[in-house]
Amino acid sequence: MVYAAGMTVRGMKGQGVKGRGAGGRGWAGLILAGLLVGCVPAPLRAQPDAQLSVSAAPATPAAGPVTGEQGLYRLPGPGALRVQSDRAAFLTSVVLPATGGALVQPTVRVEAGVPVTAALPGTRGFTQVFTVASLEPLDLGGAAGARSVTEVSRAVEAAAARLPRGAYTVATTVYRVEPLGTLRVLASPAGAQVSVNGRPVGAAPVTLTDLPEGSVTVGVSLGGYQPFTQRVSVQADTTTEVAATLRPVTGTLTVRSDVPASVFVEGRAVGQTPLDLPARPGVFPVNVVPADRTLKAQNLLVRVNASRVTALVCSVTGDGYRCEVR
Repeated sequence: MVYAAGMTVRGMKGQGVKGRGAGGRGWAGLILAGLLVGCVPAPLRAQPDAQLSVSAAPATPAAGPVTGEQGLYRLPGPGALRVQSDRAAFLTSVVLPATGGALVQPTVRVEAGVPVTAALPGTRGFTQVFTVASLEPLDLGGAAGARSVTEVSRAVEAAAARLPRGAYTVATTVYRVEPLGTLRVLASPAGAQVSVNGRPVGAAPVTLTDLPEGSVTVGVSLGGYQPFTQRVSVQADTTTEVAATLRPVTGTLTVRSDVPASVFVEGRAVGQTPLDLPARPGVFPVNVVPADRTLKAQNLLVRVNASRVTALVCSVTGDGYRCEVR
């Protein structure tokens, strides 16, 4: 199976994979290591009979945006690779970007157990770095300009053919380099909870950096208010602002009377019948006072439910004036 340059490994950490002999232990990126080992050609894998072990990982932390992408770096990339071998060795890194040919970095000699930092060129998109460790100097110039993992593999295999068995191994590092932007979310009232692509990110106002370009879904919620959702486009090197004005969750109280009447809610005059009144959910004292003073005013506790209509109907009957909730 060919692991072609430019393929994106989603959800994997941008960590190094340790090249080692049989019985050695890898680092934390075990899922990624398993994927790569299963896909790259054998010459680019950690050699099972290697006499040395090498580890490689970006020298700087990944961006870690709230949208969950891992192994993501702002342009121009992590800048350097941290490499270590358990034996004195010669290290050469071959950088295979998503576009363009492979870049062969200068060979460095390292002492056993002493980490070194090797510069990485700027790239964009999905990037693979194959760090070849050998007990003798290895000329990997043949990999320069390679446009696929297969071509890099052939160059490494050809260069290593003259080495004794077990004299080299490979560590693989994977990351993605993209232009990143910033998202700022404001809300009224302040303090509402914000989510991006369904992930909670804090209370508004909140500023989120290191987001990759593209569309995200912003959600804003607060108890007693209708939730707010908006799809927005994040632009590179730009702050995209979302301002959410939350509307209270309400129901509707309607009051109908076959004679003119005034309506009071919680002791406050709210109008004359017929009346349609937005009201927050809850139980309220409602007073209906007929204009005809010979009729008795009605005092009731009325429950209003969110997003529903509560009807209070008043009428004159043989027993007098009565109101009921329907």
